[in-house]
Amino acid sequence: MTAKSVIQSTSTLRVLCMADPERDSEFVYNEQCFVDILRLPFFDVNPEVDNSVEEYLERIIFTLSNSIEEQLSTVQWQITAKQRQG
Repeated sequence: MTAKSVIQSTSTLRVLCMADPERDSEFVYNEQCFVDILRLPFFDVNPEVDNSVEEYLERIIFTLSNSIEEQLSTVQWQITAKQRQG
């Protein structure tokens, strides 16, 4: 796969998955049309805005938690337990 085809496929995926281009212009989506939180420019540290790790986390935590909840909402969780011996 060439760099050009990757860019084209990413652009196509972005167009197919975007709900609102005005609001979602910087979102990056994966193959399942979920926001790819690790590739979002929003989560890049900006030294002009983020003076500390705490400020960076305060800036991103709400959006990050919503993104994680959105992605995990379709995952089926199964809790299993083993009886303790002894």
